[in-house]
Order: sequence, then structure tokens, then C-alpha cells
Amino acid sequence: MPQITFLLPGGGTQTLEAGDAPTVMHLAIRHDLPGMPAECGGQLACATCMVDVAEAWRGRLPAPSPDELDMIEDTIGSVPEGRRLCCQIAVTPEVDGLVVRIPGRQG
Repeated sequence: MPQITFLLPGGGTQTLEAGDAPTVMHLAIRHDLPGMPAECGGQLACATCMVDVAEAWRGRLPAPSPDELDMIEDTIGSVPEGRRLCCQIAVTPEVDGLVVRIPGRQG
């Protein structure tokens, strides 16, 4: 079962087993992680589930779609290196060990 580590906005770390969560966003909201409102519930419509993917993982995940990149840029004015919407990161066996940081402010 994949484990995902979240670096929390106020400091601290939480490593969670994904279970049946379909995306990293679903895992975060099921555990009520701080800084993760995920207002649209994973519909790629709000940019309130942003995370920064650890550098070691950036090339290991599927590339973000143009819609995902547009949503981030429209929300904060740019796309910082490693910034993703975690509703678009599927939980698969390949993401076991993934590390993401929840930024202090969402879109």
C-alpha cells in the first residue's frame, strides 16, 4: 500500500497510507490535513489543493496537463517549480514514498 508524506504548512510531517484513496488530494482531505481545503472536490476547478512535489519526485510523476498548469498560473500568476494540484496526482503503487509540501496559502 503506497505511503505519502506530507510536509505541513505549520511545520511537521505526516506520513499516511493511501488505502483506497484515488488521488493524493483525497488522502489529504480524508485525514483533514491543514492547509488543504480542496473546495471543488477534485474537479480541477479551484486550485485549492496545491502541493509542491519534492524535487526527487518531479520526474517520476506523470507530467501535469495543460489544464492543470493553466489553473495554477491563473490562480497565483506563475507555476513554481514542482507545484501541482494534488487532485491530479493519482495514487498508484509507483507513488509509494512520494513527498509533497502543502504551501502556507492556497489559491
